[in-house]
Amino acid sequence: MPKKAKVFLVDDNRDIRYLIRESLKEEGHHVSLEAGSLKEALRKIKDVRRKDVTIAIIDGSLAPPGRTFAAEGEKIASVLRKEIPYIKIISFSSHQAVWGDKNLLKSREAINRLGKIVGDL
Repeated sequence: MPKKAKVFLVDDNRDIRYLIRESLKEEGHHVSLEAGSLKEALRKIKDVRRKDVTIAIIDGSLAPPGRTFAAEGEKIASVLRKEIPYIKIISFSSHQAVWGDKNLLKSREAINRLGKIVGDL
């Protein structure tokens, strides 16, 4: 049976965070912390360690619509790997990424599969 995870969820879109949270909940996982920006995510890294979070799902770009793609997600992942070496990271972006332990292109289908993917990590 897949293990149940505590998750740090980072995405600038509140609706996407809600869909991911519900998908994870269906599989028994718990979103322990959320952030909607690079700055907020970096502020919460100490809490990630304190709450014993095991998986981070991070949007590749936390840029609002109309702004050029930025690699904020990779920056967050880099800091997490330094501060919490055991954490597993899922990059979840509309752009191809290669910095996660699992890299997913953002889609409704991927959101629906996240609960199982998290359990398998």
